[in-house]
Amino acid sequence: MTAKYAFFKGCFAPVRLPWVEKAAYKTLGNLGISLVDIDEFTCCPEPVGVGIVDNQTWLAMAARNLALAEEQNLDILTICNGCAYTLRNTIHKINEDKALLDKVNEIIADTGHSYKGKVKVHHFIEVLRDDFGIKKLKNSVKRPLSGLKVATHTGCHILSPKEVMNFDDPFDPTTLDELVSALGATPADYDMKTMCCGWTLMTYGAREGSYKLLGDKLSDMKKAKADCIAVICPQCFYQFDMGQWIASRKDIPQYNLPVFFYLQLLDLAMGAKIEEVGYSLHKVQNPNLLTKLR
Repeated sequence: MTAKYAFFKGCFAPVRLPWVEKAAYKTLGNLGISLVDIDEFTCCPEPVGVGIVDNQTWLAMAARNLALAEEQNLDILTICNGCAYTLRNTIHKINEDKALLDKVNEIIADTGHSYKGKVKVHHFIEVLRDDFGIKKLKNSVKRPLSGLKVATHTGCHILSPKEVMNFDDPFDPTTLDELVSALGATPADYDMKTMCCGWTLMTYGAREGSYKLLGDKLSDMKKAKADCIAVICPQCFYQFDMGQWIASRKDIPQYNLPVFFYLQLLDLAMGAKIEEVGYSLHKVQNPNLLTKLR
């Protein structure tokens, strides 16, 4: 497979989780997926902080990003649920409303760009599932993650609204489980799989609620005997890693349940050593996990 995409990294991963950005270049590149940098990309912008406060600014900024990829005749690949949500919802809204499209293009005309409605936005997990294929993914595994039980967390923004995101069943998502299984690991079956990680609550004020939600999810994962967590969104990663580390100093128990971005697990299964995937930079680590991996 040879495919080329405009790489929309988003704001979060390059600044707070650079090892996730590195894993994207490395693992997707090894699979023949070429990522093209567009330096003029800005924040998507963030769907909650910007989208709720000023919807028109949200749409205009997103449309400019879409226009940049269009000008390169490239579709977009993103590694962030929030970016996928913003960009796809913008496409949905302004492609269906000519007056809104004209208004948005009037706003971004000052930047020298115009959105034509041609670009598509792909989350990397969809590219692995639909374009690369799970069978080929299994064939790329050099060191199966056998014996590792993984609690998957798909996240919220990629699942709804279903008519826009069109990714998986919002009430019973299975794609990430299938992709974890392709690496030789076993997905953990736990009740709170579709519950939010709580990152938005942590970021926008209701921290005690976030701690409670995070604690409930971690407890459920532990009951399912998970060794670690797999996510596909940088904010979800941050919540389960930094958020778990912070919450452990509050009232919730210390679960010591490490989290991996899926591309890190893919890198391990393709032969990388744990020292090469950024694990030493994680806040939450567990020696029992290292024993299993080795």
